[in-house]
Amino acid sequence: MRKVNVTDRERGRRRRAAHTRAAPSAPRGLAPRVVALAGALAASCARGEAPSRAQGVSERDPATSSAAAPRSAPSPPSEGSAAPAAASARAGSDEVPDAAAAPPAAPADADDVVRWPGRAVVDERPGDRVYAKARFVWIRAAPGSRGAWIGYLSLGDAVRVKGGDAARALVPGTAGGGAGCVAWYAIEPFGYVCTGEDATLDPQDPVVAALRPTAADPTSPWPYRYAESTGTPVYSRVPTEAEQRRTEIDLDRHLAAIARAATGPRAAADPLLGVDVSPATEPPPPFPELPARGRPIVRAVVRGSTLAYTRSFAAHGRSWLLTWDRAVVPKDRVRPYPESHFAGVLLAGARVASPSADAPRLPLGFFRVKARPKYRRGPDGVLAAVPGDEWPRHGWVELGAASVVDGGRRYLETRTPGLYCAEQDVTVVAAPREPPPRVRLGPDAGAAAKWIEVSIDGGWLVAHEGDTPVYATLISPGRGGMPYPGLDPVSTASTPVGQFAVTGKFLTATMISSSDSNIVHAEVQYTQNFSGPHALHGAYWHDAWGEKKSGGCVNLSPVDARRIFAWTDPPLPLGWHGVRADVAGHAGGPDAGRMTVVYIHR
Repeated sequence: MRKVNVTDRERGRRRRAAHTRAAPSAPRGLAPRVVALAGALAASCARGEAPSRAQGVSERDPATSSAAAPRSAPSPPSEGSAAPAAASARAGSDEVPDAAAAPPAAPADADDVVRWPGRAVVDERPGDRVYAKARFVWIRAAPGSRGAWIGYLSLGDAVRVKGGDAARALVPGTAGGGAGCVAWYAIEPFGYVCTGEDATLDPQDPVVAALRPTAADPTSPWPYRYAESTGTPVYSRVPTEAEQRRTEIDLDRHLAAIARAATGPRAAADPLLGVDVSPATEPPPPFPELPARGRPIVRAVVRGSTLAYTRSFAAHGRSWLLTWDRAVVPKDRVRPYPESHFAGVLLAGARVASPSADAPRLPLGFFRVKARPKYRRGPDGVLAAVPGDEWPRHGWVELGAASVVDGGRRYLETRTPGLYCAEQDVTVVAAPREPPPRVRLGPDAGAAAKWIEVSIDGGWLVAHEGDTPVYATLISPGRGGMPYPGLDPVSTASTPVGQFAVTGKFLTATMISSSDSNIVHAEVQYTQNFSGPHALHGAYWHDAWGEKKSGGCVNLSPVDARRIFAWTDPPLPLGWHGVRADVAGHAGGPDAGRMTVVYIHR
C-alpha cells in the first residue's frame, strides 16, 4: 500500500535517492534542461543536460524547444551545455544494475521482432551518403546552423542524401563555407546536414572506415554490448605499461588477482565476481584522429556506472574493450551484463506478414518474480497444484472468463479447459479500455491511431491501434509507484499518470543519475520521451519485468523496447540516431503531428 503522509525527512531521502538527470552524451531533447548526449543518457529516468563546449558545440546554437525532456529518459540533443561522455552509469537504490540478475531466457523470435512493426531499420539502397564523425551531427529543418534541429546522427551513422545523388542534393550557394561547416546537403527523408569537420561524403575517410563497423546496431535489441564498471580508467588509445602504472596505482595487485581468478573458483565476496577474465584474442582496432566533437571526454567510469562497448581486443599483454565512443577500458575492470531475452506477446489484432488464427487475445496472465504452479481438480474435486508442472517466471497464459474459490483461495480459469492459476500468482492484463480522449479526438483518430496503455500497479503495457490491442508485455515502472500529491514524481521515483505523447525518439542515449552526477547508464537503447524527464526505454541492467524498479521511467526489456520503438509514430528515419517528433514537420516530414499517445494509469 502506498503511504500518503510523507515526512520532510522521508521526502528528502526519496528525492536524493530517486532524482536522476539525463547525462552526458545524450542529446538534449525537448527541453533546455534535458539532454541525450551522443554518449550518455541515464538509466533510471533522469534529467538530461546538453552537450558541452568541450565537445565543440556552439553556444550560439541553443536548443530550440522549451518542452521538458525526461530526466531519466533520453531527450533530443541540446546544443550548448556540457556533459561528459564515455559511458556508464547506474541510478540509485533499486535501480542499481545487477550483473548477475538477468538469467538468459529463451531467445526471442528475431524474425517476429522485425516483421511486426513492418518498418525497415537499415537503408540498403545504393547512393551517396553523409557519414557522421562526431557525437552529434545536427539535422536541421533548413540549411544553416541557426535553424531548428529536428534530429541528429551520431558516431558511425550514415544517412542517404536526397535522391542518392550528392551533386543534386547540394544546397546551392553553400559550398566552400568554413568554421567546420563546408556545405549543406538535403538528406532523406527530409532535413539538411552540413558536411565538413564532423561529417563527410567520403566513405573511404579513415575516421569513417574506423567508425562504421562499430556504429550502433539498429537491428539488435542491444545496439551495443553493456557492462558495469568496477571503477575503470578510460584511455583515449591503448596505453603503454608505463601509462597504465601512472593511472592505475593498484595495477600489480589487480593483475595478480586477475591471474588467480583465471585459474580457480571465485567466492561470492570476491570483488572480481562477474568480471570476465578470459583473454581477448583479436588485434587492436585502428585509432584515427577523431574531430573535437567526436573524442571521449571522461577519464574514468566510476564504480557502479555502466558502459557501452563494441568489441574486445588484446594489446600489451592485457585485454581491452573499445567503448561506443572509441575510448579504451581494461576488460578486467568491468562486469558484462547477461542479456535478458524476455519479450511480450503479439496479439491477434497485430498486423503481421503471416497472421495466426490462434494468436492470443486478452485477457492474459503474466507470472512475475518466480515460476508458478498449474492447478487442476483431483479425483476428489479439489483444485491442487500439478506436480512438476509450472508456468515459468515471466511466462504467460490466456485467461477465460470464469473464476472459482476453492479452499479460501481464488483461482482463474485459463482457456485450456480445466486448467487454473491462483489469482495471487498472476498479473492480469485486462481487455482493452476505450481509447483515451487524446486518441479519440486527435488527428489520427480511428482504426490506425496508435496508443500505449501502461498500468503502474499492474506492471504491464499494451500497445493499441484504435480499439484493437496488438501487443502486451510486462514493464518496470517507477519504484515509487503512483505519484504523491503535491510532489514532483521525480523526487519520489514515481511514474506520472495521465495522457502524454511520444515527443522524441533516440536509438541510444546516455543517462546520468541526478542523485550522483558521476553515475550514468551509457547509451540506453530505444528511448522515447513522453513527459518531461520521463521516457519509455530499454533497460539492459535488470530483468525484473513487472516489478517497480525504475526511477520513474517505464523500463522495457531490450526486445520489447526495440519492438515498441519501431512501432510508434513518428518512425525514426533510416540512418538517423534521434528525431524530435514534435518538430519534424518543420522540414516537411510526412509524419508531422503523428505522435503516439501514452496513457498511464494506476
